[in-house]
Amino acid sequence: MEKTSRPDLHRHRTGYGRESWSPWLARDADERKRKYEASLWSKRVPVAVQKKYDLLLVENQQYRELFDAINKKPECEAQEIFNRLRSSDQPLAVLESMKQAEALLPKPSTNAWDSDPRLAFFDQKAFESSVIQVPAKPWTTVAGDGIVSELITDFFTWDNSYMFPVLDRITFVDEMRAGDDTEVKWCSPLLVNAICAKRCLMVERGKQFGVMTGRNLSESFLAEAKSHFEAEQGRPSIPAVQGLLLIYLTMAATGKDRAGLIYRLAAYDMLKQLRLEARYKAAKNSVPPQTHDMILTSKTLWGIFLLESRIAYFYNRPSTIPPPQVPKPFLSILTFTHKGNLDVLDRPWKDSSDLVPRPPGVLAAACSFSELLYEIMQYLTTSRFRRGSEEDIHARRLFFSRLIQLKHDIPRQLVVEQNLTPVTCFLRIDENLILYTLLQDMPTDIPFGVPYSSTVKDLCIQHCRHDTEIIGSFIKKWPTNLMIAHQLYITMQTLVPMLDDIVAQDLFTKSCRMAQLSSGSVKLSGVLLQATQAFVWAMDKSIPEPARQHLEGWTQETVEKDLPVSFALPPRGEVKEVLASDENDQECSIWNLGTLIEKWAMLSMDESRPSS
Repeated sequence: MEKTSRPDLHRHRTGYGRESWSPWLARDADERKRKYEASLWSKRVPVAVQKKYDLLLVENQQYRELFDAINKKPECEAQEIFNRLRSSDQPLAVLESMKQAEALLPKPSTNAWDSDPRLAFFDQKAFESSVIQVPAKPWTTVAGDGIVSELITDFFTWDNSYMFPVLDRITFVDEMRAGDDTEVKWCSPLLVNAICAKRCLMVERGKQFGVMTGRNLSESFLAEAKSHFEAEQGRPSIPAVQGLLLIYLTMAATGKDRAGLIYRLAAYDMLKQLRLEARYKAAKNSVPPQTHDMILTSKTLWGIFLLESRIAYFYNRPSTIPPPQVPKPFLSILTFTHKGNLDVLDRPWKDSSDLVPRPPGVLAAACSFSELLYEIMQYLTTSRFRRGSEEDIHARRLFFSRLIQLKHDIPRQLVVEQNLTPVTCFLRIDENLILYTLLQDMPTDIPFGVPYSSTVKDLCIQHCRHDTEIIGSFIKKWPTNLMIAHQLYITMQTLVPMLDDIVAQDLFTKSCRMAQLSSGSVKLSGVLLQATQAFVWAMDKSIPEPARQHLEGWTQETVEKDLPVSFALPPRGEVKEVLASDENDQECSIWNLGTLIEKWAMLSMDESRPSS
């Protein structure tokens, strides 16, 4: 089995099949290795504490579910639950038995709209406009063939093309069309409903259909996905892992990542049970080798790693799973005969087409960026070097030189300035994310770059300008999405410490405007706009006057009570100082972005600091 090993800092891969050796980078390699190994030992306790915290978060969410279940039941049923709780010393076991009982109940008909000619016509139009046409049944009862086909098409157009590329389109669609949910390997009702729940947040026809039927269609799909998860009772499968991660993403997009965390953790627990790397090896060693199973298993592992690398950034950690030790399933663009853009069906894309273009080979480059981000996050969370020290700056410059090499090796067709497509935008966004990660919490006047003619501030502003321009071009042509919402927040977070600079103020204002526009489809974008204002307040800065008009709908007065957001705080000491100023506040170990937003909403108007 081909392995991908983590190289030392002084030896690195360019990501396109070549290794470059830089003798000057080998200086003090043994000393760095010794310090790195020592740092890993020193971090074992904090990692254990973090794991315990994750488990407590899940338990807290389960108790909330129990409370909601009691609160929403008729009085006689609520009394029965109370009686069971009094006779049991394990309340969460009572919750689990309730879920299992409800999952087994016959579900009321949700497709009464079948008999409505107006809705049937609407659904038929959706079916005709979808290039991927699939049956809704037996996979979901929430909507008909047309709406489901449009949502599945949209998933392969967007999520599966870059952010979460875990599915083989042909295999998945063939199994879905076969219509037998008992004889499938790569599709399941849980996965189909989870896909539809996420894409319903973005697809306009899905939203309209929900209005016409008096339902929130995304919530209906989400509820059905969850009921399938309960009915499966933890049986591990690849579609279940993929579906659980999509449930998490859907809840995160609506500003409820804390409530979705239980599904993310369940997905990774199930992933460990599946032992997919061993499964890949077994498929490879079969006679003849099970090539199809190898490719799809590898795609699952690398697709999840690509997603998790970005998710983990928001919790200030490396990816929960390391780079998979199986060959990448995504080919370089250099291996393709046709190097022009393709559509969602992998046909050559035409300018006259309504479909979204994408160049082949972009995911191979994305994997290289994600591997580098993983190493950087490992360094930042385990290094014992003082931030900003000579040793720290030297290590970061080594990573930066690798980023520059990866960027240099990107073929022209994957460069956004040469080929404006959604996935080339996303690739540049990932590149900028790595740069922001490298420079976070560093003094802005330190010389950086190659050669050292630019400062940290210069590089941050340069890349924030790139992000602002790229995202501006993106939203003029295509609908916003979770990656855009994430990157706008990261860009604004990077600009906040530099808001005394007039250029930073202008870029910040433009980002605020786009974040407000994005919040119409991705609620999380608005919540992160509140988080940005809270960060400005904590840093003792002022919101630029032109930006204030773009905060409407996301000011202090609109902050939700008990905000279900558990992303990590911005990595700045000033933020922790503000939170620590309230002696009645929570333990610092459980501070998160929701804590900061709530404190800003409650206290910033009464502080002498400038109010944002």
